[in-house]
Amino acid sequence: MVRQKLKASPLGINPEFKNRGEEQTRIETFSDAVFALAVTLLVLSSTVPTTYDQLLESFVNIIPFGICITLLMMIWFQHYIFFIRYGFKDLKIVVINSFLLFLVLTYIYPLKFLFQMLVHLYIALIAGDQAALDLIFTDVIQPDQMTSLMVIYGLGAAAVFSTLGIMYVLAYKRRDDLKLTVLEVFHTKTNVYYNFLMATVPLISVFFALVSNAFIAGISYWLYGLIMPLFGYLRRKKGLKLVKR
Repeated sequence: MVRQKLKASPLGINPEFKNRGEEQTRIETFSDAVFALAVTLLVLSSTVPTTYDQLLESFVNIIPFGICITLLMMIWFQHYIFFIRYGFKDLKIVVINSFLLFLVLTYIYPLKFLFQMLVHLYIALIAGDQAALDLIFTDVIQPDQMTSLMVIYGLGAAAVFSTLGIMYVLAYKRRDDLKLTVLEVFHTKTNVYYNFLMATVPLISVFFALVSNAFIAGISYWLYGLIMPLFGYLRRKKGLKLVKR
C-alpha cells in the first residue's frame, strides 16, 4: 500500500532514471510484509508498563525504538528505489532478496538490544549514576561480552549492505538487457559503491573489536561522517561532468 502510493509520487525519484518497475511485484508485496513484521517484532519485544517507574523507562526506550525504525526504513527505502528502477522479478533476485529479508528478521533483536543498552549507558554516564552503570554491566551485559556484541552487530550490518550492493551489481551486469543510459549506469555504479562502503565501516569495527576493544570498535562508526560525505561529493562532481557532455 505505502509502496504503491510512493510510486505515484515524486519522492525519491531521480529524473535522470527511467523507472522500469512501476508495476507492483509479488516480491515487493512479500518484502513489505516482512518489513512490517520486523516493526511488529520491535513493538512486541517491549513489555507493557505496570508501574509508574516502568512507564518512565518506556519513554526512554522510545529513543532506541526510533533508531531501529529509522534504520529499517533506510533499508526499506533502498529496497523500494531498487525495484522501482529495475523491476526485477526473476529467480536470482528472489534468492538475493530472500536472504536480505532473512538478515533483517535475524538482526532485529540484536539491533534493538544494542541501541537500548547504549541509550541507557549514555544516560547513566551523563547523569553520573554509578548504580545504573553497575546494573548495566551486571544484569544486562558483562564487560567482556561487549566485544562479541560489536562483532555480531558489525557482521549483521555488513551483511545487509553487502546484499544490497550485490543487488545493484546484478543490475549493473544486466545494464545492456535493461538498456540503461550512460547516466543510469553511473547511478547504478554509485549505488554499488555506496552500499559496499556502508558495509566496509562495520567490518572495520569488527576488526577493532577483535584486535583492540569494544570502545574503539564503536568509535570507528564515526568514519561514516568522513567517508560518506566525501564519497557523495566526488560522485556528484563526476555526475555533473557526465551531464555536461
